[in-house]
Amino acid sequence: MLQANKATVVTGFHKDTLEVRKMELDYYLMVFDKLSSISSLLAGFASSALMVGIPRRDNPYLVTLFLLSTGSALGAHLLVVIVTTMCIMWGPGHALRGEDASYVDNAVFILDTTKTSMEKFFIFGLICYFTSSILVVWLLFDPMGSVTVSVIFFIILAWLYCKSVRIAKNLLPPKFVSGHVKFNRVSNLGHLMGDTTGALHGDTVSTQFATRI
Repeated sequence: MLQANKATVVTGFHKDTLEVRKMELDYYLMVFDKLSSISSLLAGFASSALMVGIPRRDNPYLVTLFLLSTGSALGAHLLVVIVTTMCIMWGPGHALRGEDASYVDNAVFILDTTKTSMEKFFIFGLICYFTSSILVVWLLFDPMGSVTVSVIFFIILAWLYCKSVRIAKNLLPPKFVSGHVKFNRVSNLGHLMGDTTGALHGDTVSTQFATRI
């Protein structure tokens, strides 16, 4: 009885730590899903902007800057869409079908690292897209209309920036806590319970390990 109870405690602790890691995994997948959705929308807008007919009599430097900003926006958002989609597809499989619990930690670590880089590319693509939107106004409309639209656009951007900074300041914690358990961690429950393959197959599984606790 005591041996079985000890085994239940260890396996319960092991399961609870994996549940915490699963919550982190779900969080990263949610973030990647939102980034992918918004980036795919902006990439579509950027690709449409590249097909806009630009008069040849306009300033070639302005046209070049417009093409660079639009192409950068399209490339950055396509990169975000592709990478986040790959993470959503393969991240849960890496954690679920790995040999032991270390695969869950590795999946969360990779998703966390990728999330940081993809957020940077997303912000870069967003800046390029806003720059492209302002430049296309100066390429297609008269100076008075371009100034009017640009002023309205900059006011909206300033308001958007202030709101984003305020939301980030109120919601982002000053320090993030990981669900990774650094001590007393069971790397492979199958090995612990007597199965040398680590797959919990066959009749070799037992609670004899509890006598060593």
